[in-house]
Amino acid sequence: MAKNNNNTSARHLDSYATIAQRNFQKDKFVLLVFLAAVISIFLQAAIIVGSWSKLPPEIPLYYSRPWGENVLSPPVGLWLLPGIGLVCLIINFLIETFLISENKFLSRILAIFCFLVALTTLYGTFKIVSLLI
Repeated sequence: MAKNNNNTSARHLDSYATIAQRNFQKDKFVLLVFLAAVISIFLQAAIIVGSWSKLPPEIPLYYSRPWGENVLSPPVGLWLLPGIGLVCLIINFLIETFLISENKFLSRILAIFCFLVALTTLYGTFKIVSLLI
């Protein structure tokens, strides 16, 4: 019985991978924009890891709060920015792959939105780190 469940779950994963591959083969623009978003998220992680030892014990991160201690966060809070980009990437990828894959316009809008979120969080990460180092 367990072997049968493993076979069906493997078939489902193969079919999902095939669906995603077909969708990206149809529209290379969406693939390139998603790849640019992934690269942006990796750049954010590289910036954080590369500057980790130089960061002060508290960094200004929550700029929407009133000025003072409420704005400060420990350096681990800086990982929120690439995390937001990654969550947006995963959600938009799943929506594009399984819900709106036939609508080229909406697929492109989701991909561009994902890229803009990743680019904005990359800019935020770079500005925060560059002002502190």
